[in-house]
Amino acid sequence: MRAPITVAALIAVAVPLVAQQPTDPRAQMAALQIPPLHFTPPTPKRVTLSNGVAVYLLEDHSLPLLDVEIVSKVGVANLPDSLWGVGWQADNLMRTGGTTRLSPDSVDKLIEFYALTVFLSTGNETSTASFSGLSKYTDQLLDLGFDLMRNPRNDTSRVRLIAAQQGEQWRRRNDTPGSVLGRAWNQVLMGDHPLGRTQVTPQEIAGFAPERFRWTQQRIFCPDNLVLGVSGDFSEREMLARLERLFRGWGKCPPGLRPMPPVQFARGPRVVLVEKDVNQTNIRMGHAGGVRVGNTPDYFAAQVADFLLGGGGGFNSRLLQRVRSDSGFAYSVFSVWNADTKREDQFFAGAQVRAEKTVAAVRLMRDLVGSMATEPVTAQDVKLAQDNEVNSFVFQFQNAGEIVARQLGYAVDGLPANWFDLYLKGIQAVTPDQVTAVAKRYLHPDQMVILVVGKPAAFDKPLTEIGPVTRLPVDSIKR
Repeated sequence: MRAPITVAALIAVAVPLVAQQPTDPRAQMAALQIPPLHFTPPTPKRVTLSNGVAVYLLEDHSLPLLDVEIVSKVGVANLPDSLWGVGWQADNLMRTGGTTRLSPDSVDKLIEFYALTVFLSTGNETSTASFSGLSKYTDQLLDLGFDLMRNPRNDTSRVRLIAAQQGEQWRRRNDTPGSVLGRAWNQVLMGDHPLGRTQVTPQEIAGFAPERFRWTQQRIFCPDNLVLGVSGDFSEREMLARLERLFRGWGKCPPGLRPMPPVQFARGPRVVLVEKDVNQTNIRMGHAGGVRVGNTPDYFAAQVADFLLGGGGGFNSRLLQRVRSDSGFAYSVFSVWNADTKREDQFFAGAQVRAEKTVAAVRLMRDLVGSMATEPVTAQDVKLAQDNEVNSFVFQFQNAGEIVARQLGYAVDGLPANWFDLYLKGIQAVTPDQVTAVAKRYLHPDQMVILVVGKPAAFDKPLTEIGPVTRLPVDSIKR
């Protein structure tokens, strides 16, 4: 027979149940005490070869892999204007056009046989070459990589293939509104400056020839311009001996490049319309960014301001909250506040909006850019931006290759080796008042260039309600 349950026993059972009732999860999260994050990645060793080339070394024997990263401190914008189009395809041809001792097919077979990764890229102001594979094939990896850089064949059949591919890209350049928007924006904001060009023209394609590619390659990838990084499974002494051998006989860079031409951004207010029969309007508005990358309060505050406006804050950003969530004008809306170590870059906000809400969206976006100076952000807003930046920044240093690549970037940009530490401290020191102040100083909604790509007949109101409109025909977009 089961024993009777007494009242005292019931009370004894009930009391712990009451004590275990769940509390507010938000209060529990707020009460958590998390120690500050201290992130100290390993520091690559810097060595200078006998020819003056700097090499950053970071050994990591956890996996039998080797990564070699090479950065050239010059790019396509340093070429004469007549070779700009050649410069943008010089990297492709270095990889696919063979070498003076190897045919294109032979290069492909070596890469496949040894399971190598080979990548070359020319950029506006810097260019890169990276080679990676199993460390037991170190000699094969380095020999092939340096052969591609030093002795490009530029096979005529591959030149013709690249010319045909570029011709097709030119033919289809106006197929998508995004392509039209980007090219039109660069032309309106920067004119024909090399930094604003994106499309190789038929006249430039007609000038594609092996000797013109060789002239360009010899001046971008040459010892005076290079900084090297090696990471992974290697021995420092043996690696340095290999690099000395590979650079032997490779002379100074030939003359012929030029300094970057000064950038002059267009000034507003100005409204430009590119008419295109699409059911969504593409909008971009902005002006010169004003700030430079550096250990300054303005730079760090601008980074936080951009995050909160639309550069990374997701649904917490003002643009996404108001233009998408509250108004339903757009699915995609964002901001970009770029900066460079050498000069100011550009600020702009962009969106794809419903055609019948075009003018309303332009007005709202312009107002929200201005609100960064008139509606102060909160301490909670700033903390969100800081935590996001700090917590995501460490993922840029997940392995030895990424750590070395960061150091190469800092060296080329003229930043100190401990820039990652200075950057995090600078972001963490930003205050709400600094965000408002930097917006007042550099964001000018009444002086923006506004570019609209869309179908005026479908707009909610005439675009002239924003201001005087300049029409830019699609076919007049040069690059």
